[in-house]
Amino acid sequence: MDSQRVVITGIGPIASIGIGKDEVWSSVTEGKTGLKSEEYSISDKASQKFYLHKAKDFKLCDLGIDKAVLNDIQTWKDEEIGKDLKYILGVVKLALDDSRLSFDPKDTKNKVGLVLTHENPGLDDFYQKVIDESFDLLKNNSSISKEEYFKGFFGKFQKRAYDLQTFMFLYHAAKAFGFHGYSLFINNACASGLYALEAAADIIKSGKCQAVISAGVDLTSIFKLLWFKGIGMYAEDGLIKPFSKDRNGFVFGEGGAGIVLESLESAKKRKAHIYAEYSGGGFSLEGWKVTIPDLNGDSYKKALSEALTKAQKETIDLLVPHGVGTTVADSHEAKAINEVFGRIKPPITALKPYVGHNLGSCCLLETAILMMALGNNLIPATLNVNDIDSKLGMDLVTTSKKSEIKIIVKMACGFAGYNGATIFKKIC
Repeated sequence: MDSQRVVITGIGPIASIGIGKDEVWSSVTEGKTGLKSEEYSISDKASQKFYLHKAKDFKLCDLGIDKAVLNDIQTWKDEEIGKDLKYILGVVKLALDDSRLSFDPKDTKNKVGLVLTHENPGLDDFYQKVIDESFDLLKNNSSISKEEYFKGFFGKFQKRAYDLQTFMFLYHAAKAFGFHGYSLFINNACASGLYALEAAADIIKSGKCQAVISAGVDLTSIFKLLWFKGIGMYAEDGLIKPFSKDRNGFVFGEGGAGIVLESLESAKKRKAHIYAEYSGGGFSLEGWKVTIPDLNGDSYKKALSEALTKAQKETIDLLVPHGVGTTVADSHEAKAINEVFGRIKPPITALKPYVGHNLGSCCLLETAILMMALGNNLIPATLNVNDIDSKLGMDLVTTSKKSEIKIIVKMACGFAGYNGATIFKKIC
């Protein structure tokens, strides 16, 4: 039944390589990245220098978002809209515009939902404000009592702290666009985007919503940067080199994407452009260590094997792994792929070298790119890999090539053992 088949009808990427699908795809086909050298300062003194795939900036009003909506959010917050919420609103608006989905935002019975994902929305800005304003509070009154400090701190941060709750980001985004259907916030580490797509598909199949927008972003976090540098996972040379002999970590990528999903029946009825069918996936929770996968386990393999059953024994034309470029993660992925496919594997490419590692939103941004790859029958090259690690048995596509693509597998293995693999099929 078409009502039980879920398709993607809109994409809205924002990344270091562009705003919107046209800019992003143009950069991918040209092999461009938005990698830059950044500097974090404390008291005007350089503290950290690091590489970053920095997202392009934009104004929400330039995307056509109602100023009254934006003013309403600012009135509640008593301050400017934070970067995380700004980019969330941006990717949702781009995806909606691309899908041309029609619904009445004032109708509280409309069945349009939102599945939002982000690893720690607003936390970085909050940390910085706490550090700055607490320091000033103590510096200007060295004899302040604990009670006075508490009252001063609470007065400054009570609403900011409340707004850090993930349901508030979901609330602001849903209210901004008039989504009144079943909605969720998901945080399953770097695999969040695949879980968000699966949740959206389940919501549609259950009849709770006619359409669901899965959306997520991630922006620079100096606190996560310092942590990842401290545990040796950040690439000091700024290059993500998946499955390469000289791989040495990942680099943050800012941005994310919105993805519109609806039933095939609904898409056909309104004659929507269909990028692909979302055929479902396989998921598992290893639950072993936070930062290191169990190289002797088979949790990731099980997720991939389960996903492939959704392909119904059809040939896989492209496999896109997590591809973060760390020694352990790449070995973990290669093990699962080799055990499932054996010696004869589909073409494999990794996309993080283009846009960086977007953490909780990486799978949504990469899905948006893959929808364009599917439509253009083009496999993007894996950048930065000059010497593939032969021990891993991964024959990567290192030069972009035209190829008939009908079925794509996208994989992710997140921190804390969140694993996912999903299937996208071209509608012929």
